[in-house]
Amino acid sequence: CQDVEELVNVKDAVLSCAAAEEKDGWQYLFPVKNATLRSRLALRCLDRWPLDACLEILAYCISDLGITGELKASLQSKRKELQVYQKILNVQSELLWNDWQDLKKACTDDPQTVMNIILKAKDYELCEEWGHLYPVPREDLINLHREHLLHLLEMGDIEKALQLLQRIEDPGICLAISEQSLDQHPNLAASHFLADYLTAHFYVNLTTARRNEIQALYMGSKVLLTLPEFSRVNYFHLSSKPLLMLEQLLMNMKVDWVAVAVQTLHQLLAGQEIGFTVEDIDNLLSKYAEKALNFPFALKERRSGDCENAVFHLGNRSQFSPRVVLLIVPQERSLQQNLFPQEFVPPEKPPAKQQWIPDDTETICMVCKTERFTMFNRRHHCRRCGRLVCSSCSTKKMAVGACRETLSRVCDQCYSYHNRE
Repeated sequence: CQDVEELVNVKDAVLSCAAAEEKDGWQYLFPVKNATLRSRLALRCLDRWPLDACLEILAYCISDLGITGELKASLQSKRKELQVYQKILNVQSELLWNDWQDLKKACTDDPQTVMNIILKAKDYELCEEWGHLYPVPREDLINLHREHLLHLLEMGDIEKALQLLQRIEDPGICLAISEQSLDQHPNLAASHFLADYLTAHFYVNLTTARRNEIQALYMGSKVLLTLPEFSRVNYFHLSSKPLLMLEQLLMNMKVDWVAVAVQTLHQLLAGQEIGFTVEDIDNLLSKYAEKALNFPFALKERRSGDCENAVFHLGNRSQFSPRVVLLIVPQERSLQQNLFPQEFVPPEKPPAKQQWIPDDTETICMVCKTERFTMFNRRHHCRRCGRLVCSSCSTKKMAVGACRETLSRVCDQCYSYHNRE
């Protein structure tokens, strides 16, 4: 038995020498009987061998039950490192490194290039794994985690986003990542997640401005949800600035939407301090009420009785203080357009909605050529011809297209054309 044991030791020694000297020496490690010798030699000679061979021999050594726990941990750590190199080599779009040894050298000499390659591939988990192997400057680490976090939030994976933040040991980095991500104005669900996380974990570290911004984000989101779904994308960028959103609605003459938005804000502002008040809202409404007075308001022929002036009320005393009232006095009207009328012929078929005249292309009614569209003199689309007309020129309804049961709003010219004797 002693002779056999000595023979095995001699054989292991010969194989070890071959493994250490030969280019493909890793093949000689498999027959080595001594698990400790085999494992130590593998760790010492890995830098000479190709990646696939290294991973194979490491897996073989780790599977041997005859090695100590400390040695096994060293083998597993080395395998994990090589697996990271393998992933990086697979994601490079251009061949920058021929083998893992070149890549390992680049990780020390030019880490920024390595990180950029991984970020370009948007493999943020790989970037995080690589960051555990090599020291990354604080700013680069913040940028890395921020891009990873935004990616997860964009994918809607809130659970993984939370796990990422929990893995970051430095609270200062975690705070910076969360705040910078919120400043990127991600989607509504992501913004709410970040606002909740910052409030729950870093409330005492937040500036007054940031606290107000988070509170405003909640209010802006509530206002955004009161708008028709198809229009929300146009106002989403203002979700953390509800007062600016309200002003944009006023500028776009969305009076009905404004009324609901103001009522919502009034309810939410009760007892809150977020940088603006109910008085600021009233001042904004008053400002645009005054602007509305500057628009020429041409008086139509009196179709529904004499009217000396038009009065518009926005809300009531329970909603606003002071009450906002617009008094618009009609100007003298020119009848030139009606003195020489031209017969209008509607299109053969009603146009599809996407073929209607866009809202922002006309400022004056396309029928009377007189009424100017303002915040309180709204434009309407004729369902029969698709033109933009004022309310006075679209007082009729008729069946349009294949749907004969529901009557649609049309301009007076289309109605007259289809109902002429």
